[in-house]
Amino acid sequence: MSLAASSPSRQAAITAYRTLLRTQREVFGAAKKETYVRFMQNKDETNVDVLEEKLKLADQVNSLLRKNVVQGVPRDDNTYELRITKDIELGDNDSIRQAKGSHRKNRKKAAAQQGCCGGH
Repeated sequence: MSLAASSPSRQAAITAYRTLLRTQREVFGAAKKETYVRFMQNKDETNVDVLEEKLKLADQVNSLLRKNVVQGVPRDDNTYELRITKDIELGDNDSIRQAKGSHRKNRKKAAAQQGCCGGH
């Protein structure tokens, strides 16, 4: 038995690899199963309004996944290269910062109006 084959780091890497594969199967497999289940639940639907609503939801989920999920591709130097497609939304987080700032301001204002400990 070679020393490299029994080293803790090698075993940890194998364990991490297997854990990631299992998680991917569970997460993406669950999403795949959920998509199938939802479509099969509504396969006989004839109400046009319901069908339009379901199709709109499917389009929103598709858009969310296309615009927000980035694939990491392993490189030879133990790093990952992000595979950013033309659909990925790239932003500077300004809208998030503004929303957080306004939320904090509103919370401080409400606290000041209520007085100490939320009382009036």
